[in-house]
Amino acid sequence: MDLTTITAADFKAQFPRDFPYAPSANADVNKYILDSDIVRAFGEAQMTFNQSLIPGGTDANIKLAYLYLTAHYLCIDIKNAQQGINSAGSLLVNSRSVGSVSESYSIPERYLKNPNIGYLATTGYGNKYLSFVLPALVGNMVGLFRQTNP
Repeated sequence: MDLTTITAADFKAQFPRDFPYAPSANADVNKYILDSDIVRAFGEAQMTFNQSLIPGGTDANIKLAYLYLTAHYLCIDIKNAQQGINSAGSLLVNSRSVGSVSESYSIPERYLKNPNIGYLATTGYGNKYLSFVLPALVGNMVGLFRQTNP
């Protein structure tokens, strides 16, 4: 599938409630997601997207997985933009508490050992993309029983 045929309109149709899209071309760039933000995320996703990892290999499946990977990169881009020069890479929260409220998350060990998978696990969209491609990342083995030569 030619990924360059996928547009910002396709992205918005897939995620109609997920992002605050700009209502017009002159909208406040600090409050809304612009088409140029989506196009930039497309370019970033294309650098790591591997169509052969998508189960079924149909255009619809490839497009869906690509849009989720794009959403992951868009989230990372927006987080980085909001932090500006104070932007720091981080994985999921392991433990945090304020008063009587606490939260704790962790990335499974097998994800942490792989920097690419660990990075994808930092957003819900990256996790969804991982759910599509992880089955293709697990090797299948078959045992063959034969006689050996002496």
